[in-house]
Amino acid sequence: MSDGTDNQASVEASSQRPARRWLYPALRVGFLILSVYLVWYIAGHWNRWTGSVRFVTTDDSFVSGDVTPLAAHVSGYVTNVAVTDYQPVRKNDLLVEIDPSDYQAQLALAVANLAATRATLANIANQKDVQSALVRQANANIEASEADVVRYQLEAKRQHALLQGGNAGTQQFVEQADANAKRAVAQKSLNEAQLDQQKAILAGLDIQEKQIQAQIQAAEAQVALATNNLNYTRIVSPADGLVGQRQVRPGQFVNIGTQVIAVVTLPNIWVIANYKETQMTNIRLGQPARVTVDAFPEFALTGHVDSWSPGTGSTFALLPPDNATGNFTKVVQRVPVKIVLDANAALGTLVRPGMSVETTVDTGAASTAKP
Repeated sequence: MSDGTDNQASVEASSQRPARRWLYPALRVGFLILSVYLVWYIAGHWNRWTGSVRFVTTDDSFVSGDVTPLAAHVSGYVTNVAVTDYQPVRKNDLLVEIDPSDYQAQLALAVANLAATRATLANIANQKDVQSALVRQANANIEASEADVVRYQLEAKRQHALLQGGNAGTQQFVEQADANAKRAVAQKSLNEAQLDQQKAILAGLDIQEKQIQAQIQAAEAQVALATNNLNYTRIVSPADGLVGQRQVRPGQFVNIGTQVIAVVTLPNIWVIANYKETQMTNIRLGQPARVTVDAFPEFALTGHVDSWSPGTGSTFALLPPDNATGNFTKVVQRVPVKIVLDANAALGTLVRPGMSVETTVDTGAASTAKP
């Protein structure tokens, strides 16, 4: 009896072993498939998740500011470099001076030319006064000659009437009266011609006056240009800040456009954070931001989103990508976001353009505007 029971148990055990032998490999394969699916699903939705989180962070950020390279407006030899490298400066402080002697001479020449031109204009004005008097005199002569014509013509008529009436008139008186009348008419014509001549001279003086006035304007422009060139020999700081490394030294010749030094306006700085396009989902203007400078990790700066670029970084690259040709590989683009910093008394002007920072934008906070 016991032998039959043992045989039955052994048969049942042997029938269960193959089932267990196939169960564990199936579980392993199922777990592997589930793991692959989870990895695929997470990878496919990762950008959506990162874009929907409240705090978006990037370390692709740096400090930016107004860096103004200063170049020479005029050419010449440098006579003075009034600053050292990285020196604080105030607005209108002298930075570099170019030899002004040539430009002083040009200004003196322009001023003298302007004075001579103005003197010529004054002389023309005097000539116009004299010529106007001559025109008035010519008009008076015409009026007198017209009166003579009338008088002599009346006298000629009277002599003709006397001669025809057999009165006291004689042929000699008639001829003399006719000659006087003709002479009066001729004198009137001469006076009219002289008036036209005097008027023509006056008109010529008017033209000369306008020409001289134009020359005065040109001379004044030359004086202004020479004055500007003389002022350009002194290169001054456009704003408060720090100067960069000096590019010139005394005795060096510089041409127009040669960069001599750069000025960084401090503490007027901001942060450019290059966020992935998938992180821009909920970023809005005015949202608060937290900035950590790599050089000062113990300090946390605050600010807000001020604006962002109208295009991704690749859009404004020197050689923008052309996805219409060749094989296409999708790459997540980055959008430059400008973050304006709040004043920080602890750091002051220690934060400089170019420093690396890490920025975090609170996308859950209320925004002041929408892009």
